[in-house]
Amino acid sequence: MHNVYRMSQSFGLSLVVCVLVLSAAVTPVKVEAETPFLGPVPKPVCQPGDRTEKGVDGQLTLAERSSGASTRPYNCNLAIVGEYAGQGAGHQLMWYGHCAYVTTEGFEAGQKGVPPLLHPGIQVLDVSNPRAPRYVTHLDDPASLYDWEDGSVNPRRALLGSAESWMGAGPQPAVSFYDLSNCAHPRLLSSVQLPDPNLVAHGGNFAYDGKTYWITSFTKRRLYAIDVTHPKHPKEIIDWDFPHDQPGGAGAGQICHRISLNQFTVDGHPPDTLLFCGVVGDMIRPGVYRSGNGLVIYDVRQVQDRLPHPVIKVISSLYWVNGNIAIEPDLAFIHGKPYLGAGDECGSGGCNYPSAAINACRAGLPPFGFERLIDISNLKKPKLVAQLMLGVDDPKNCKLTEHDITATMGGYGYSLHDCTFDNPRDAKLLACASHQAGIRVFDIHDPEKPREIAYFVGPAPPVPTEIDPGSLLNAFQGVSPPINFAWSKAHSRFVWQDGQLYLWVTSSHGGFYTLKFENQAEIAKLKPVPTPGNEDYQD
Repeated sequence: MHNVYRMSQSFGLSLVVCVLVLSAAVTPVKVEAETPFLGPVPKPVCQPGDRTEKGVDGQLTLAERSSGASTRPYNCNLAIVGEYAGQGAGHQLMWYGHCAYVTTEGFEAGQKGVPPLLHPGIQVLDVSNPRAPRYVTHLDDPASLYDWEDGSVNPRRALLGSAESWMGAGPQPAVSFYDLSNCAHPRLLSSVQLPDPNLVAHGGNFAYDGKTYWITSFTKRRLYAIDVTHPKHPKEIIDWDFPHDQPGGAGAGQICHRISLNQFTVDGHPPDTLLFCGVVGDMIRPGVYRSGNGLVIYDVRQVQDRLPHPVIKVISSLYWVNGNIAIEPDLAFIHGKPYLGAGDECGSGGCNYPSAAINACRAGLPPFGFERLIDISNLKKPKLVAQLMLGVDDPKNCKLTEHDITATMGGYGYSLHDCTFDNPRDAKLLACASHQAGIRVFDIHDPEKPREIAYFVGPAPPVPTEIDPGSLLNAFQGVSPPINFAWSKAHSRFVWQDGQLYLWVTSSHGGFYTLKFENQAEIAKLKPVPTPGNEDYQD
């Protein structure tokens, strides 16, 4: 029997009315891997001159925080080549060609009485010279000013899309689209209001062909799709409420937090017909973990094909209890087999620190979130292959990290956020932004035996009470104890120039960095292949 969910009809942005018919013909399957690698991963071997961590892998010790040592970067096999501090960095780093797009947190700054930003919204940087990234301009339309985690660049069509995540920029939430043909000078194509006046966007991503822009709403538990076939005239084609009786899907009590789509054919499904959703469920043990936290895979082929009455099908789901607030799953092929990198923004006890981490530790569960590698060669049976757990995530080390956990950890601690494969067609490396643990880089050429090969932890503010207005940390202005750490949350970019591998990253206080791998010989043994075309800028 089919359940029919009618989409809302509204005004503002041109709305194409559809009926979504949910099919439960394919029963979701929950599968556990037989012998997954559970972690923690081996620590990297660093260069003699590196400034390395003193605690367990990923830890910023209490002594380093209180002494002021954390105001200088930590590094292992990653050296700073160039940087642009600006006024701090926000949630996202995007890129196209030799340009970087760095978001800022202007809304929170204004709310906290922090001095206004000189360059509010999305900063546009020219990184053609990796040693001297330079500011060119900034994007300050309503969506760019109030962007959260929903900005996205589509390299095939040279488009940047963004959705307004915080109310206050205008009478209704907005989306905007830019032409990046001249990457240093984006050209605004459209800035329009969404039909739903109460939407608060959270995550966003383009389909690989660049003709659909998908948005999740954390607060409303809804999924939206914008047709950008003609980016000057975008139109909403989906406003979908996750049904409560959807078998295996993001239903009752669940939220589709972040999403991505398949840029390659997977298990017979062509590009842009699979939607990978990081779902957040409900607590089933107070203060410990959630049920229904993990991954749901949807078939969105009929939406991609623009059928008049599209059917969205649940293909499978894979849930776990040793993490919380699942985020964006990302696809890559490793030795010809498709995998998803999927992780959690918080530990098993949730995001309410310090009690969340303490409760998780008492239950013998990880206090912080980490990345996983999931085999999806059979979409009906996703299989856990490896957990990329750092030493700081291991519940066995709780006694060593419990003094780090304070209310000013901002709800995330050492948990990961966004991860990036070096080449999704043939992945060998994975870089993960991990809040206070900074940027961690893993060798995943053998997905069953991952290992850490490098890290970079950005500097804390020199004066804990003076936080940059564009920084992720400006929400903690004036808190006690003071801020003695930095956050890294954004995707990283692997870049090949002159035969050397670089990494573009951001950190909340330090802003934008270009880093160079110091262990080039070790990386060369993995035989990484640069991503072709404009997806990976090459000099």
